[in-house]
Amino acid sequence: MKLCGVCILTDNAPRLASFYEIVLKESPVVDGQHYGFDSAQLAVYNPGNVNVVNDKNMSLMFYVHDVLAEYDRLMKGIPDIGITSPPKCRPWGAYSFWFLDPDGNTVSFIEKKDLES
Repeated sequence: MKLCGVCILTDNAPRLASFYEIVLKESPVVDGQHYGFDSAQLAVYNPGNVNVVNDKNMSLMFYVHDVLAEYDRLMKGIPDIGITSPPKCRPWGAYSFWFLDPDGNTVSFIEKKDLES
């Protein structure tokens, strides 16, 4: 068994999908209120009557080739993204940074040199 992806339920799917389009560098496949980012195995969906509570209840973690390049790209692409510190090496060995999406979920970018393209 393996995870096939993550779906974020939101009360504003277009807003959240626009955010992840910049973060993931991928245009979503759209079907009504469902926005699918196939390469990242991520979906953003509004099933109706969803009330999002900004309680940081989900954490998405993405491996990237170059954390510093991604940090620079996001700082330019989403000026108010709210990254509080530049990438740094964590005590457990990860070179990473994190930020919050518009619904308050944590998103982390972690450098991994041996990623397959």
